[in-house]
Amino acid sequence: MSSTHRPARPDGPPAQPCGHLRRALGREHNPLGRAVDRARSRAVVLTVLGIALAALLGAGAAVPRYTAEQRAAAAAAARLQKVDAVLQGPVRTVEAAVVGGRPAYHADAAWTRSDGRHHTGSIDVPRNTGPGATVVILVDEDGRPTAAPPGTADLVADAVCVGLSLFGLLGALLFTGLLARLSVLDRRADRAWTRSWARWEPVWSGRDRHPGHDG
Repeated sequence: MSSTHRPARPDGPPAQPCGHLRRALGREHNPLGRAVDRARSRAVVLTVLGIALAALLGAGAAVPRYTAEQRAAAAAAARLQKVDAVLQGPVRTVEAAVVGGRPAYHADAAWTRSDGRHHTGSIDVPRNTGPGATVVILVDEDGRPTAAPPGTADLVADAVCVGLSLFGLLGALLFTGLLARLSVLDRRADRAWTRSWARWEPVWSGRDRHPGHDG
């Protein structure tokens, strides 16, 4: 069996960002400027551009989301009204309703809207309250207790989450596409290197001048 072995394929050092751009544009005239190398660099450059576009799309999705939710919150707040609710009974613990890891507390209360309509019902109250105490609550147009619309911090967090989700999804797709493309190009380069080695190894090793030599 011949002692001649096939050397590793010379891919060269990883290209720097500017090197990838120069190579992708065909401006690199050296042994690493082969067609397959240019294709690799084009894939990297296109992925970087795609990630930048994904960031813009993420921001483009976050801003309209924040604007729409802010308008909805403002419209909801305009329909709500603050009223004084007077507790009509003792505070009771609601074990099924856990807020921040602690049980919630409810009590029966009565309140009156600005239009003069009277309402009664169960409302959330602080723990250390009792009958006759007054609690300020928000009620809707029908006089029912309701939670306050989300604040600015919640709206910003929601919009950022939407933008990052879109950016993450697009980034993952781009990165997966880059890996698939580089895998295809690596296999293509391996096949080309194998063909080149089969052609030139006998000349390089001198075996073509000594047909009977096995090493």
